[in-house]
Amino acid sequence: MTAKEIVAELQKLGTTQTKKMWMTHGAQEPCFGVKVEDMKKIQKRVKMDYQL
Repeated sequence: MTAKEIVAELQKLGTTQTKKMWMTHGAQEPCFGVKVEDMKKIQKRVKMDYQL
């Protein structure tokens, strides 16, 4: 899995409602609005890939 593929998947999973929540908690652009639950699923698939 490449970095471009991961970013594309994050963009698909993001919602405006979650993005607003992240922004009120201090996140800055670029922010896709992805839930932590969804990020952890990607993290489990990628594991520790230092090439990314």
